[in-house]
Amino acid sequence: MARQLARGMGSFFKQCGCSRPTRCLHPYTIRFRDALGKQREEAGYDTQDDAIERLTQIYAEKKKTAPSVAEARRELGQQTVAEYAKQWRPRQRRMTEYSTGWHVDSSINVHIVPRLGSRKLNSVTPIVVERFLDELEADGVGRGNQVNIFRTLKPILWDAYGKGAMADDPGKEVQEPEYVRQKVVIPSLAC
Repeated sequence: MARQLARGMGSFFKQCGCSRPTRCLHPYTIRFRDALGKQREEAGYDTQDDAIERLTQIYAEKKKTAPSVAEARRELGQQTVAEYAKQWRPRQRRMTEYSTGWHVDSSINVHIVPRLGSRKLNSVTPIVVERFLDELEADGVGRGNQVNIFRTLKPILWDAYGKGAMADDPGKEVQEPEYVRQKVVIPSLAC
């Protein structure tokens, strides 16, 4: 028996082709619109009650958000990565201009903006970040430099996520590039 949900709460269903879907063991999937207005799906709910409980929780969170806050988040999500990085950089007070700041600016201007600069913040997902890292690898950027670039990109995206520009953390589940230093051998004078 399907249960009625309030208008705008979303829906739940099973993605199986079983003849009696309410009695099969396949999990339920829910479909809803997040606070930014994008349609989302979540799967893995064992019972209808679990699916309805999650939809109710999402709906309550969405209703608690003031319309002005939701609109500000929507506008922030429409900014490009380049625009946001330009605003983000001056707010980083812990960076010293003569060392760390110069390297961060270089990572932003040389690698991040050319590859991701035109992309809107709300469209940046973990897959986009992984493709960005793959492009760096394909372009011959060294592993040590990849680590530094990722360490610049991650806080920019995390800051945007914290301010509500994105529904999910784009740095989540992205494997950070690893750099293992090679052992330096100093030749002896006897040679």
